[in-house]
Amino acid sequence: MTLENAISYVIDKEGLSILSESRFGNFLNDLQAFGTPAVKRIIFTMSDEGYFGKLLTGLSSDSYELQFNDVSMNLIQKEGYQPDLVQYILDCLLYAVHKSNKTPIMPMSATKTTKKKRADNQKATFSVIQTNDKYVIEFEGISYELKDSQYRAFVRKKDIPADRLKVWLDSYSEENK
Repeated sequence: MTLENAISYVIDKEGLSILSESRFGNFLNDLQAFGTPAVKRIIFTMSDEGYFGKLLTGLSSDSYELQFNDVSMNLIQKEGYQPDLVQYILDCLLYAVHKSNKTPIMPMSATKTTKKKRADNQKATFSVIQTNDKYVIEFEGISYELKDSQYRAFVRKKDIPADRLKVWLDSYSEENK
C-alpha cells in the first residue's frame, strides 16, 4: 500500500487524532506503507519527537502551512533528514487529509540503491608452486609457504577479497615460523 493511501486508511479508521499517538507508525508498518527504511525512520522520528502532534495542531486550526514548514525545517536542519524525503512524507499527509490534490511521488533518492565496490575488496590474484610436501603462494609480491592442510584451507578461501586473503596468509606465515 502506498504511504498516502495507508495514512488515509489509518485516519479514516482511527480518526485524525491518531497522528499524535505512538501507534500511528505501527499501523503504517502493519500496512507495509514504508517504501524504504529511510521513510520508516523519519516517520518514527516524527512520532517519537512529537512532530505529528504539531502537524495535528496545525491541521485543526487551519494554520497548517506554518506548522508543516516548521516541522519540515526541524526535520531537515535538526534531525538531518533529506529534504526530498521529508517533503514526500508531508505531501503524503496533506494528500491523505485532503489538503492537496496532487498525488505524492516517492523521490528517486529514496528508491535508488547504490553499492560501491571498495578497491581493497577486489578478488585476489596469486600463483601457486608445489614442492614436495609444501606449497608456495606468490601473492602481492610476497611468497607464503603453506603446509598441505593449510593449502587445502587456502583453496577454500581463495575467492575472498584480497585484503582479507592477505591477513589470512600472514597468519599462516606466522604459524610456520
